[in-house]
Amino acid sequence: MDCQKCHKRLHTCSSCKGQTSRSLLGDRLTCSTCQSTGSVCPDHGGHWKR
Repeated sequence: MDCQKCHKRLHTCSSCKGQTSRSLLGDRLTCSTCQSTGSVCPDHGGHWKR
């Protein structure tokens, strides 16, 4: 996937490991770093969507 703002390739979020982290109950955790998308832009961070 690419950033919708600058068209650079997105990277897997290091905070939530691409939304693979789970709570003790098995629920997906919310991530403020990537806005719970699992991806981040090198320039825009988690705000890569328009």
